[in-house]
Amino acid sequence: MLRNLVDEVRNRRMLAFGALAVLVAVALPLLFLKSAPDGAPAANTAAPAPAKEAKLPPRAARLLATSDPGAPGGRAKGSAQDPFAPPSAYRAAAEAAASKLNSAAAKPSASDVKSTPTSNGSGASSTKPIPVIIKNAPSKKPASSSSSSHSSTPKARSSRTIAVDVRFGKKKDSKLRRAIARNQGFYIHGKLVAMFVRYSPSRHKAIFALAPGLHISGPISCRVENNQCRYLDMPVGSHAWLTMITADRTIVKRRLDVVHARSVSISSRATPASVDAEAACLLSKLMAMKPGDRLLDRDACEL
Repeated sequence: MLRNLVDEVRNRRMLAFGALAVLVAVALPLLFLKSAPDGAPAANTAAPAPAKEAKLPPRAARLLATSDPGAPGGRAKGSAQDPFAPPSAYRAAAEAAASKLNSAAAKPSASDVKSTPTSNGSGASSTKPIPVIIKNAPSKKPASSSSSSHSSTPKARSSRTIAVDVRFGKKKDSKLRRAIARNQGFYIHGKLVAMFVRYSPSRHKAIFALAPGLHISGPISCRVENNQCRYLDMPVGSHAWLTMITADRTIVKRRLDVVHARSVSISSRATPASVDAEAACLLSKLMAMKPGDRLLDRDACEL
């Protein structure tokens, strides 16, 4: 490859340029390796001592020691001050604008309910309280006459109760009375002989209060007071015969059967207070009766 290069240079008559290039390549390193002159200082020579501080004229010393706030650090005013510092007029205008914005933000509006500390322009916040404006809530409108008229009428109420079905009559398969009410009375020839008091879920029995002087028979348990059967505790499926002797010495018998007792959800209008008061009156008189007292009539407690 070198031989081809030499032949190419020879053919083109460029031998002189090639020789000159070789001469320069050889001479340059020799020039740099030439020793330094004798008068040159050595590299490890110590640095020259600092020059002594010259004494300034009195006027220059006074300028450097001035306490003018426009020239911090003792520097001169004018062209010698910091070229990047904003002009004093621009700084005053910026401070005035910031003070205006702070005072506008500190003003309370009608919808504000909180007090906000304001700035007095010098950077310190003011603790003066700002008045708070609170809007009164709108008062509720009075109920209309239609709603008040509806509220005065008795409303249907729903509750859970024990419904007791009984039969009361001269024979076994008498008419079924479904879901009898509490303090329901049972009469023989217009005389009150028994009343349904309540159903006891814990004992699973229907409780009936009896008038004294009756003869009770049947597969039931009777609670006795003063040698008289005053209460019947009757489970479902049981029956009792109530025997009464009338004023003309006639014997009258009625059969009382407890057929069903179930928990039901009923919805009915409120029972009039007069009916409840009359039934409670009859029950209290029945329980207060003593042996030998006359039986109560249906209208014994009519008000």
